[in-house]
Amino acid sequence: MTHASFSGFATADLAFLKGLAVHNDREWFTAHRAPFDEGLKPTLVALILALNEALDARDLPLAGHPKHTVFRIHRDVRFSKDKKPYKTHVSATLTRDGQKMSPGMLYVHVEPEGGSKPAFDPETIDPLDPTTFPSSDDSDAGYSGHGPFAAVGFYLSERPHIDAFRRAIVDDPRGWTAVEQALAASGLPLEPGEPTKRMPKGFEDQAGGPLEAAIKRTRWLVRRDLTGAEIGGPDLPAVIADFAADARPLLDFGWKALRA
Repeated sequence: MTHASFSGFATADLAFLKGLAVHNDREWFTAHRAPFDEGLKPTLVALILALNEALDARDLPLAGHPKHTVFRIHRDVRFSKDKKPYKTHVSATLTRDGQKMSPGMLYVHVEPEGGSKPAFDPETIDPLDPTTFPSSDDSDAGYSGHGPFAAVGFYLSERPHIDAFRRAIVDDPRGWTAVEQALAASGLPLEPGEPTKRMPKGFEDQAGGPLEAAIKRTRWLVRRDLTGAEIGGPDLPAVIADFAADARPLLDFGWKALRA
């Protein structure tokens, strides 16, 4: 399925992001920003609108907004040692209520294929942005932005939400196992999930049990890498929507857990 207004991200526009990675300063951005304003931004909007249709056709209650669910390309460098002013990708989320960070989301991250690993920057958290993940070691390298990808699941920042998800796993172990099996059957293993080193408070009785790894997580996400051909072609909305449909068991479990 294609969408009339989305034909893919142009190679020349993606080249702007490559240039920005090398010349990450305001002078270069200002002098070369036409591909961003006239290419990347409207193409991202077209992708969001096409995804809204593709997700609706698959009965998935997720949608994005051209303004409200798009991440800015400007970085917040106020408290960061890394003063590079710009991200080197464009990204957006699609959620159930149209709010950018509502629990249970589809995140779309577009950058040139084979990009370099960005620097760790804990002071400028941009949820689901690989450049700001709260782990700087190489154990999370698989989620560190080496190219375009989509992710689905629950990136939770509030402890009550995290514990509610954990409690749902404990209360319905068979249901959670079914989710893990469904994801595995679709080739979607859960991402590492920034696990805690110790059993979370209130869940100590699960230590050593079959649910320990799931309970130690602080987020529950699956990811699908995208190729350069996919982000450059008109079938990208269908590709991402099919991925989200495969991840539906995770979304349903989490929404029920959070009563979201």
